[in-house]
Amino acid sequence: MTKKYRLGNQPEEYELNTNYLGWTPKSFTEWQDWIWERGSMRKSKLIITSPDKSQEVDLVMHQVIIKDAFPLAFFGEERAKPWHRFCIVSLESDTSDEFIIPLH
Repeated sequence: MTKKYRLGNQPEEYELNTNYLGWTPKSFTEWQDWIWERGSMRKSKLIITSPDKSQEVDLVMHQVIIKDAFPLAFFGEERAKPWHRFCIVSLESDTSDEFIIPLH
């Protein structure tokens, strides 16, 4: 079962997608480097690559969020303990389907 979360007091719920865990922006080794270079990321197009650099996915970055945006129950999930920064994204081919990815 896919878990969905409501962030803050917003009515929308988003799936937390871990399929791209460990993926990084193309030409960068860490998300932090990309974030610092980009500054504003709202509605930015981005290509991410798999850890072994064999696959690429085109995303649209909608909003960077921090762990505090999640409901309190999220903090008790074992998988979430090392995660601190996330982003609401969509595939460039389907911008209407927004989901959350952990940034590492």
